[in-house]
Amino acid sequence: MRLFKEKLAWAAPLAVILIISLFSINLFAQGNPQVKNLPIAFIVNDEGQHVETVKAAVEQMGKGVDGAEPMIAFTTEKEEDIENLFNDKQYYAALVIPEGYNDAIENALTNNSTATLQIYLNQGLNITGANVAKTALSGLITQLSHQYSTNYLTELGDGQIDASKAAVLVNPIVAQEKVFNPITASTANGVAPTLMAVPAWVGALIGGFIVFLATSNILKNELLTRKQTLRLMGGQILFGVIIALFSGFTVATLATLAGINMPSYFLVAFFVSFAAFCFFLLVSAITAWIGKPAITLFMVVMLLGMGVLMTPQEMLPSFFVNFIRPWVPIRFASEGLREIFYFGSGFYTGGSFNTILGIGIVGLLIFVLSIFKPVKAAKK
Repeated sequence: MRLFKEKLAWAAPLAVILIISLFSINLFAQGNPQVKNLPIAFIVNDEGQHVETVKAAVEQMGKGVDGAEPMIAFTTEKEEDIENLFNDKQYYAALVIPEGYNDAIENALTNNSTATLQIYLNQGLNITGANVAKTALSGLITQLSHQYSTNYLTELGDGQIDASKAAVLVNPIVAQEKVFNPITASTANGVAPTLMAVPAWVGALIGGFIVFLATSNILKNELLTRKQTLRLMGGQILFGVIIALFSGFTVATLATLAGINMPSYFLVAFFVSFAAFCFFLLVSAITAWIGKPAITLFMVVMLLGMGVLMTPQEMLPSFFVNFIRPWVPIRFASEGLREIFYFGSGFYTGGSFNTILGIGIVGLLIFVLSIFKPVKAAKK
């Protein structure tokens, strides 16, 4: 068959293999995540022998097995600082020894009451990371409770056990949870910021490429002066503003229709528009210099980046942390929206806003500098 002699036809299966491979790389990011150095605060509001027992358990948990990196990285902090530390996204959780804990354990059987260790969860930082921290800390508390339960039963020996004290004997230490920056089902269980950030990138990519093609047609058929080229660039930027606003308000409107509980419709719409416009400038800049191959480049970045958007970096392989995560622009839009949704931020979201703005400024400069790029003579 003649089709099998066409080289372009054989490019199809090769392209499929390449695209599937790029998608499948994300399996290495999420297929079997290994948690390393998940940051958790340790707050001590009491003192005594039993407090030292908790400290020893925390120290042991913070050690790696056979020289490997530990799953949890504990750092001692103060109670009054924890809310600010959570808002600064320093920790996924905190283990708290409350005041009176030592006496509660000391007199658990006498008072017939359990002792309490507190777990603070910073869900807004990342629901997956917070849940991993919760599981680890709950396991630690269960281990301590079992240890004391065994000791109490040994002390009692074969004597008759008072039925009223059975609950304390079985479970002398209980966990008490407190959630900071909570995530609800109405925000897609914490996924909404990422789901709303991706369209900003895709809109900028598609819109930027279409505008690039339209501009290329003009440049192919007309020989423009630099002044005329600058005007043409101004038109591209104006189109970028229009595309960005369409992107932002479309995303916010669809999110409203889907039942997503947003802090403010207009705040979210304008932030997504801002991110989309800065991404548009980046796309326009690269396409202005290298042309159509830039779209392939940006698609590869997007495909590789999907695996790092919703996974805490402490659960990613080092390759993704060092070589992929820093180069995924969508991540900063997602982090900015996370600030708005869960941390009460306004339009300025701090580091994520600064990074997106930096992307836009660099993109604009590179785009304007493309005016000095040599162009082919116009067709007659």
